[in-house]
Amino acid sequence: MDPYASAGVDEQREQDVFARAMRPWLARTAVRSPLVTHITGLASGYFATMMHIPPGPPLALTTDGVGTKILLAREANRWEPIGVDCVANNVNDVICTGAVPLALLDYMATDRIDEEVLAAVAHGLYLGAEEAGIAIPGGEIAQIGAMLAPAAGGPPMLDLVGTAVGALPPGREPVDGSRVSAGDVILALPSSGLHSNGYSLARRALFEMGRLSLDSEVPGTGQRLDDALLAPTRVYVRAAEALWAAGVTPRGLVHISGGGLLNLARLAADVSYELNALPPAPPVFALIAEAGRVPPETMYATFNMGTGFCVVVSPSEAPAAIEALTDAGEQPVVAGSVTARPGRYVSIPAAGLLGRGDQFFPLGDDPPGDPPAPGGTHSPRPPLGGTHPPRPPLDTV
Repeated sequence: MDPYASAGVDEQREQDVFARAMRPWLARTAVRSPLVTHITGLASGYFATMMHIPPGPPLALTTDGVGTKILLAREANRWEPIGVDCVANNVNDVICTGAVPLALLDYMATDRIDEEVLAAVAHGLYLGAEEAGIAIPGGEIAQIGAMLAPAAGGPPMLDLVGTAVGALPPGREPVDGSRVSAGDVILALPSSGLHSNGYSLARRALFEMGRLSLDSEVPGTGQRLDDALLAPTRVYVRAAEALWAAGVTPRGLVHISGGGLLNLARLAADVSYELNALPPAPPVFALIAEAGRVPPETMYATFNMGTGFCVVVSPSEAPAAIEALTDAGEQPVVAGSVTARPGRYVSIPAAGLLGRGDQFFPLGDDPPGDPPAPGGTHSPRPPLGGTHPPRPPLDTV
């Protein structure tokens, strides 16, 4: 059985059930207001939805939460990181469209009001917003104790979700990856750790199978496990804007969240990606793999493995992109290149992996199924009345 499914996250079933039970209804929804000319997800499973209300700029909309990382924040009684995560998860999706994030609304469900906890979460939201350059003009707190797991005797139980909006600056075309072509260069930006993805598997591997605790040390680092696991998600807004400011036009922008480097396959072009060098993975990933006996194909399909964001540029613009990202404080790595192979495969030769869809396989064992037709499994939805593109995989649990 897949280790992630045994940890309580069955991604394949999630996608199958969504396709059968939810997508048909959501696809029938339509905007009736003449104010909106079109809404499109750019590509099925893309990072944000674009909505155009002339004469203003196209707007980018997305929503995301923090997931079961909150359970570790609760156990450690350290709440600021999840506020940062809520902002980062959303703005990092918005910038994948080429839009500039503007604002975020947060929704917090809790079993009871704890002033200190709410203050810490709010401070984290503030820190994330400052880094992203956005406002948080409103939100909602819902006290729904009867719907949440009991939390008597400890900190409150809560869930935290955000919805972000951004706008496409004048003269800038939306980015969906359709211009990506063979020979393009893939640049990888380091993550700070797990960010907000794969925590159901991480908790099972470290605490249930490995019998570790939050105050255990990550071997060879001197770092406590709680510090490694609760490192806030990095915000890549400044990095993205540095590219545009330098005159670089990215052909693809990819938030490496749930699904790991397979998120490259969300780009619209029917090509493949070969990754020959990546930022070093923080040691906590090796600890998860060892403690939980998690195979590489699951590690790379669940976690970011040290890469938080990817930029795809033409070979001619790669030097300028590297310079702009470096000047913005990033440490870009020339991770690999785009190949002409159809089917949106992602290969990582150093790890011995070839991936497609939401799974990696040992290199040499081609993933099952024929390559999709042009447009593939992420083909664009017609920009008509549908207000909801097919949802991307849940990537915050």
